[in-house]
Amino acid sequence: MPHARPATVITWRPLSVPEMQVVRVENDTRLWTGHSTGYGLTVTYGGAFDFWYRKRTWTHGPGRRIKLKEPGEVHRDVRIHAPVTAQSVTFSPVLVERAAHQLGLARTPHLSPALSLGQGRLELAALALHDALALRTSDSLECESLVAETLEALLTEYGETKPSPSRAPHPTAVSRARDFLHESFTRNVELEALAAAVGLNKFHLLRVFRAELGLPPHEYVTHLRVARAKTLLEQGLAAGTVAVEVGLYDQSQLNRHFGRIVGMTPGQYARASQRQ
Repeated sequence: MPHARPATVITWRPLSVPEMQVVRVENDTRLWTGHSTGYGLTVTYGGAFDFWYRKRTWTHGPGRRIKLKEPGEVHRDVRIHAPVTAQSVTFSPVLVERAAHQLGLARTPHLSPALSLGQGRLELAALALHDALALRTSDSLECESLVAETLEALLTEYGETKPSPSRAPHPTAVSRARDFLHESFTRNVELEALAAAVGLNKFHLLRVFRAELGLPPHEYVTHLRVARAKTLLEQGLAAGTVAVEVGLYDQSQLNRHFGRIVGMTPGQYARASQRQ
């Protein structure tokens, strides 16, 4: 009989958001008890478990529902139904309180549920963030944008206080942000720097940029990089060289984005271009 895979636990802090910790467990059957020191979001990819929180027992398994935590509370695992593969992110209280202030919310946010509903903006944002973290993204703009979108969704959908009314759109600021990205897309741009350059806070910038252009800034940059990569591949440059030239860190990152946007690998695109 094959041996069961051993359980693994890894943890890291993304360089671009040091106030966030990531923990990933795979094939884990241990019962954990923890006192939360931050705001947490856990996605379960495999297995299922029961946990005690706020005087009752909950069940969490694979799917879009996300386990939520806030500082100062105890979570205690009660039962493992099947070996668990899951990933958690924990945001420091300082990071969340700063986000709440910029969003016009209570300084110390309180989350009302233990599990998300599974069908709102939080799930879209948090799952995208978890996917990027699992791939160990080193793109500052991508990581910071996904964190900001996740925090906004968490606080506006699950915080007990309501956000202030939406601010008016800023088409001029969006145009300046777009120009800034066109001039600097080969660099590792930080979201705070982009927001400061156009005079908006990062949450407002993300909202109006997506509303005006249909994409968040980090995804807009990815499309700029892929467009430039197509030109360089047509000129005969090797894919590894192209990746560096357009601001990506290695060829695997180019392959992933290029395939998603163009529908073929850089090598396939280069060969098709040469036949024309």
